Amino acid sequence: MMDRLIDTLNSEQCNLVVLHDGKMNTFDGVGVRTLYHLQQEEPELLYHSKLAAKAVGRTAAKMMTSCEVDEVYADVISDYAFDTLKDAGVRVSYGSKVDHARFLKLWEEMGEETN
Repeated sequence: MMDRLIDTLNSEQCNLVVLHDGKMNTFDGVGVRTLYHLQQEEPELLYHSKLAAKAVGRTAAKMMTSCEVDEVYADVISDYAFDTLKDAGVRVSYGSKVDHARFLKLWEEMGEETN
């Protein structure tokens, strides 16, 4: 199932794909803002869901664990995010794992603010 989410993430050029109760939703937007909006406005969509994302940092990982996400794939994940998710019992896979400094650099390149 995660393969389908990853394929959708890449083929539809979106930043986040969420599978909940058999329904797949795709989201555009920059960085963690979409995830924050979902957490605030539609937390049930994240509860026991599977997510595929372009990039996952520590803040996103904390949101995912608080919403009890079951499984996460990230094209790029920070080592802090990986540890946060694994420590919470979330299944995690990724394209590449980078240290925090490299993740912040990539985050900037994607148009996200780091301050």
